[in-house]
Amino acid sequence: MKRFMTISWVVLITIFFAAGCVTTPLTKSSSSSSSSSTKKAKKGTYSQVPASMRADVKEVQFDVKLAKDKQKLADEKVKLADLKKERAILGSKYAQYNKKLADILVQKNEMIVEVKKAEAIDNAGLGDKEDNIKQIANLKTKELDITTDEIKIKADIDTTKVKLKKLDKQIRTQEKKVTKAGRGTKKSKSSKKSKKVSKKK
Repeated sequence: MKRFMTISWVVLITIFFAAGCVTTPLTKSSSSSSSSSTKKAKKGTYSQVPASMRADVKEVQFDVKLAKDKQKLADEKVKLADLKKERAILGSKYAQYNKKLADILVQKNEMIVEVKKAEAIDNAGLGDKEDNIKQIANLKTKELDITTDEIKIKADIDTTKVKLKKLDKQIRTQEKKVTKAGRGTKKSKSSKKSKKVSKKK
């Protein structure tokens, strides 16, 4: 009898555990299914809002677009200002180079006058011949040094002129971008105004 009771208990316990294992995955499955349907509902929430009730959202969306257009316009203006600043600095250098060239040309012409004077003295047979030759050579060397400076400064002027032309082209292009960005801002503003008028009607 005792043996029969023991077997019965073992059978009952086995059935109990088996039933638990079967029901557990079903519970998990149903909870995950419920969670996924909740997520879907959250994703599609705004899409289910009637068009007649979306006016406030659309108005704010216009504000966002207008703000972005203003941001773009500001960015393009900053770029233009930077280019103009760079152009002003380069333009100042260009003017300084031209001033330096003018000074060099004065020095060069004055040195040429001194060379001609020394040659005239030598040609007239005045002074010591050896001293005259040395003097003329010394003056011509100085003239050559000045001519070297002239060549260098002219190269600086020419390269700066090329850079200025490139910058002028960039500035013109950037000015067009600023104008275009400004039109975008005006368009957004007028679009917003027209929406407000139609809303009042």
